[in-house]
Amino acid sequence: FAQSSRDQTQADEVLQKLQHKVNKMKLILALAVGATAFGGFGKSAAPAPARGGGNQVAQGGQTVTNIQVPKIFTTAFGDPGRLQERAARAEAKKAEAEAQLIPTPARFAFAFGRPDILAERRAERLEKWQWSDEFLAKARPDKGNYGQGDVYDDGLTKLERTQIEQGREAYLTGGAKLRYKRLTGQI
Repeated sequence: FAQSSRDQTQADEVLQKLQHKVNKMKLILALAVGATAFGGFGKSAAPAPARGGGNQVAQGGQTVTNIQVPKIFTTAFGDPGRLQERAARAEAKKAEAEAQLIPTPARFAFAFGRPDILAERRAERLEKWQWSDEFLAKARPDKGNYGQGDVYDDGLTKLERTQIEQGREAYLTGGAKLRYKRLTGQI
């Protein structure tokens, strides 16, 4: 029985060593896959071709060609004639765009510092306040709307009129007091 347990122990040790080697191989394989996924093991890339005096299709491109880039796509620094030409083109384009715009009505324009627009708006406001015959017919009870009888346009309230009738001078102020003094002959 001792022999079989010793054989069993040796078998377990061999199995454990094999298991350790398998795990080590798995780890190395995982590291290799990870390294290649993130750029390899530091292999040096082929050197970039030398850039000659010829034009390229695009910056950083590797195809050297003799295609000439149109002048409009190059910078104009150091060439005042081209700069002025570009400015004139931009100004003409701006003028054309402004000609197509619908002018803002004075009602919606920013009017600060624009007396013409302010005067127009003021005239419009004052026009709304003009009393028409229709407005007076609807607003004034003395025209027969409410059946109150005679209503005088003296600017006094109903309370002030009753206080004048009762002779309560102490309760009156302003125009009502003047009216009371005039009626009683004090003025």
